[in-house]
Amino acid sequence: MLIYWDRLRHFEKGPAPDDPICFGMRRFRDALDRAGIRSTVLRRDEFVGDESVRALVLTFAGFRAASTLPAESYQIRVRNQVIYLNASDRVGAMYGLLELAEIITLEGYDAITDRDGTPFLEKRGIKFNWPFEPFGEGDPFRENEKTVLDIEFWRAYIDFLAENRYNLLSIWSMNPFEMMFRIPKYPDTTPYSDVELERFRTVFDFIFTHAKNRGIATYLITWNLRITPTIARGLGLPEQTAIPASNRFRQGLRQQEPLIRDYFREAIKTLVRTYPNLTGLGTSNSEELIGSAEETEEWVTDTYLAAIQELNVPLPFIHRTNMSNGLVAQKQFIEKYPGSEKMISWKYSNAHMYSHPHPKFEELWGAWNNMDVTKTRVIYTVRNDDFQTLRGADPAFVSEYIRGMKKSYVAGFYWGADGYVWGRDFQHVPHTHMDWKYDFERHFLQFETLGRLGYQPDLPREHWVRVCRHRYGDACGELVLRGLELGVRTICSASRLHWVDYDFQWHPESLLTTFGFHTVQHFIDTPSMPGSGTISVQDTAKLICEGKETDAEDARRVIADIGSFARELALCASDLDAAIEPEYRGGDLACVLEDIRAWARLAQYYELKISAALHLAVYQLSGNEKEKEIAVDELEEAVGPWRELAEIWAAHYMPYQMGRVNQTFGYSYYTDDVRRDIELARRMKTLRELAAEHSVLAEGGFESHPWALDLDTH
Repeated sequence: MLIYWDRLRHFEKGPAPDDPICFGMRRFRDALDRAGIRSTVLRRDEFVGDESVRALVLTFAGFRAASTLPAESYQIRVRNQVIYLNASDRVGAMYGLLELAEIITLEGYDAITDRDGTPFLEKRGIKFNWPFEPFGEGDPFRENEKTVLDIEFWRAYIDFLAENRYNLLSIWSMNPFEMMFRIPKYPDTTPYSDVELERFRTVFDFIFTHAKNRGIATYLITWNLRITPTIARGLGLPEQTAIPASNRFRQGLRQQEPLIRDYFREAIKTLVRTYPNLTGLGTSNSEELIGSAEETEEWVTDTYLAAIQELNVPLPFIHRTNMSNGLVAQKQFIEKYPGSEKMISWKYSNAHMYSHPHPKFEELWGAWNNMDVTKTRVIYTVRNDDFQTLRGADPAFVSEYIRGMKKSYVAGFYWGADGYVWGRDFQHVPHTHMDWKYDFERHFLQFETLGRLGYQPDLPREHWVRVCRHRYGDACGELVLRGLELGVRTICSASRLHWVDYDFQWHPESLLTTFGFHTVQHFIDTPSMPGSGTISVQDTAKLICEGKETDAEDARRVIADIGSFARELALCASDLDAAIEPEYRGGDLACVLEDIRAWARLAQYYELKISAALHLAVYQLSGNEKEKEIAVDELEEAVGPWRELAEIWAAHYMPYQMGRVNQTFGYSYYTDDVRRDIELARRMKTLRELAAEHSVLAEGGFESHPWALDLDTH
């Protein structure tokens, strides 16, 4: 095959080796090689127009004034044997070449037909937590400190992101500056030697430069007013100045300390001067700050804004407004910030992306009240603090979720987790079927669906079936995809019914929160997802007691759906086990099979637990002892699937200390909690009985209550 470059003035000497086009071309030629097609690269002006000869002609409409192609776009046209690839720019050309490579790999060369590629969302990004000085403890941070200092990790990760049409990488940190440079004005505010700083600088330089060469913008985003004891000492301040959020008095001292403000201004200026390939910056006007929205915003304007204004560098900026006010940020910061690319970040689904495809928190919380959103663009923070161990991917859910983001004021999204880092896979035992190194490789399908569907949400399900067939064999592709879809749908259904806003409060995959395991009583008491239309367990119990039906999704429907998922997952796992061809019996597919088996048991457990919660809620309202008996039976039955889930998990995963939730992940560690639900149900009282006891307590004090001795003992 002959490949012709477009010889425009931008490519008189050909593109640089690290140019996005060269990356796309390497992937394209690799696909040709695997298909047994040899290729030769020539200049565009050498093309003789013979469409009977197999060839690729690469042109760039984006470099011409008359171009109508949006940024990062391409057009593929096939005329006889010649493929014409017309691109808006270098990134568009890369995406077009990657598209051609994928078609050849998944369907064959002859499947190449006319098609266009244009970004659906402008920003399609990743939220990556820098594990040093994290805002939470846990193994995801500790286990990845070495990983993020390894250039080979970043090469593999950034290439993977580019292949999946991501164009934004945000790195989040409490305070990364002490690792990134020595501030001339405050040289003692880093604990590292010049040799160590040079090593770190090499890594950061590589991240920012390699991302730029893959069409990916980089943003460094901080949880602003956070300093380490080293920084405090280096500024001549007491170490206690660095004590974190629990001490609001010291927060106030830090917020008003002129030296700390000046330190941040100097750090930002040094950052921009040291890393010219860093393309963006961001912070919040809430973390570690106290006072009104106007008062906290004043700190941000006196540090970040003042530094950028002094430099007069229009660096793109992302401004977070959680726990604060978008209107204040717009008036005090955004409108004064130099440059045109400035965005406000909004937590689209709080911490739980995998819940409802159309979250309503913007409307419910009045995010943009009294604010002219035509003057300020929004980027959504999307958080998967739902599952990080079992694989899961649901293209249909993600496609609908992405489509819901298409609003005039929305630039796009970045996604990630607060309690996890998808770096080295530290969870999996060193089993023979572990043929990957990094978590993003194990969870590749989740990453691919979010990136690819952010660019092109109408990719059909058949595309994802082909992806799975290519990886796992023709007989297994559909079964793998179906299993991973059902796993995600189990989490979504459970989260809509049992809604807790934030990551440290609720982790659906494990049923854990900072205070431990969620009991059946929690499932009775917890409300449903606001704005979802789902009816909670308590409210469903009221409908049952009143003899009312509803067309809305209530707890009964959620139980039925999750039960259906559980049965289909079990069948899917059985069929997959029988269908695996000998050459695929080991490796990743062996692990995927165990994940699907685990999802089946988790879904079965959820079905029984939620059903028991509903029966107990009806019992509390009605006093019908039969409802309690059914619940006890279901909770006894639920011990079985939980034990099986624990066995499957323990066969190939290891326990780890979770970030943010601060519990040990591992199903076998909570079997006693599962059993305790049974006793909790047996001892449960009706609301009438509880009200009577409350009245006795109010009249006679705690000692007069019949449970007083028992409660005191425990």
